[in-house]
Amino acid sequence: MQSPEPSSSPFDAIVFAGGGARCFWQLGFWQAVQPELDLRPSQVAAVSAGATVACMIFADRAAEGLARFERATADNARNFYPGHVFRREPLFPHYDIYRRILAETLDARALSRLHAGPELRVLLARPPAYAGPYSGAWLGIAAYSLEKKLTRPMHPRLPACLGFEPEVVEVRDCETPAELSDLLLQSACTPPFVPPLWRHGRPVLDGGLVDNVPIVALSGRTERILVLLTRPHPQARVPDAPGRVYVQPSRPVPAGRWDYTDPEAIRATFDLGRRDGEDFVTRRCGGADP
Repeated sequence: MQSPEPSSSPFDAIVFAGGGARCFWQLGFWQAVQPELDLRPSQVAAVSAGATVACMIFADRAAEGLARFERATADNARNFYPGHVFRREPLFPHYDIYRRILAETLDARALSRLHAGPELRVLLARPPAYAGPYSGAWLGIAAYSLEKKLTRPMHPRLPACLGFEPEVVEVRDCETPAELSDLLLQSACTPPFVPPLWRHGRPVLDGGLVDNVPIVALSGRTERILVLLTRPHPQARVPDAPGRVYVQPSRPVPAGRWDYTDPEAIRATFDLGRRDGEDFVTRRCGGADP
């Protein structure tokens, strides 16, 4: 896959927000919209599970990735296994399921496609020096949740004020599928669902703690940006920024962020994305910008 000339697509950049299993809405939306509008971005910014969805799309592994998640969640009975504490096994199944699906889906051929595709930039969060991985995660989640409850911003500011820093890594920097899996897990690192992880000797956390809608991960060379959210926001809270189009689910998606037990909800979330994508195409081609 070769990067297109900037003028060949209505958008030269796509942003994939985080949201766990809710990100399958983005996959359905993309599959409905891409062939109709010939979306071929030169740059992609993504975070957490949105980064995994983006990689599956641009590696041409979207259908396979969706099917693997559906099978894995069908085989997983619970999101928490308290009895595992006596067997010294993980209490939460998410990390093992996630890593296995990444390894099975994003192999060497998929990585080669990603290297040949658009510039795909993944957002990570570095916790402040005074906080360890667990305390940093809880601090970041608390700050993110408090700010969302009080002011409901699209792009949070409080975590940065507390010392959380963004770090952007290009998928092209990953030389092996294992490095790519590590990067995607690091971008989604939210203890206790994903255990503490380190990158280059320093703790790293879910990039959504600094910006779950990772405009910050773009390089600054883009002018026409399509932003794919994963949950509905009040229209008054959606930024009115020149050159940006924010799209969001028409209603709350069926899948829960960290629910790995419900394949029907994942499929329903994907189907909702497809329907919303079809509506987006109809409005855009009908002359009414969304």
